[in-house]
Amino acid sequence: MNVLSISEVHFRRFVFKAKDSFLTNALNTKASINYFIQCPINFRNQLTEFYTLLIDLKIPLDKIWANIYHRTQTEINSFENNQIYEYKIIRQISSKELSLFISMFNQFAKRKNIRLAEAFRLKAYNKNGILAISYIKQDAKFVCVNIYRLTKERATNLYSFHLKHELENCYNSSHFGRAHRCLHWLDIKEFKKIGINYYDFCGWYSGFEDKALLNINAFKEQFTSYKVLEYSGVIYNNPFLNFLKKLRNG
Repeated sequence: MNVLSISEVHFRRFVFKAKDSFLTNALNTKASINYFIQCPINFRNQLTEFYTLLIDLKIPLDKIWANIYHRTQTEINSFENNQIYEYKIIRQISSKELSLFISMFNQFAKRKNIRLAEAFRLKAYNKNGILAISYIKQDAKFVCVNIYRLTKERATNLYSFHLKHELENCYNSSHFGRAHRCLHWLDIKEFKKIGINYYDFCGWYSGFEDKALLNINAFKEQFTSYKVLEYSGVIYNNPFLNFLKKLRNG
């Protein structure tokens, strides 16, 4: 599996030229819409703090495993050793396949009342060869899915979801929890094997009020405590878009 060392992706957003810059301090605003994603510096002091949790994939696998919470280890082992399942990572996904995974996530998102998938960004990543999707299937049905931006520097977990709403008559809640933890572990092992530097959980909630986000923090913290501060945001280089931004913030 060849992995690209890139930090920029160009695409169109509506009628405008847009650009994602991620994990880099080589920043500019040459496009009309400039998305800065998990950058190490606060460019022009116009970006927002973004915390995330990382796993260093350069250290030995047994040390990565040792850093995982012991009960999570037990759940992973239970699923791996006692379940019949299909595990796969796919790259260069067809438009039809990608639409299917986006639709599956959006169904999950509507039930959870969270933002829908950014289809335009996933399509751009796929076109540029940096999108990866992993999944676990049982009885030919998707149980859980992870969607990544995959570069040499990081496997960034953009979306992670289960299909409990479709399979609740087949498995109990703890089954989906074990499957989901196992999927992350299988991905970690595969990404380490191909030489990715870090596994990125792509976000850590720094507040105290949102119980759902705190629960997601707790899930991620079962795997690692390595927290970093980065910066994300969007800067427009277009008079019309800047006018609209002023109206919106007005």
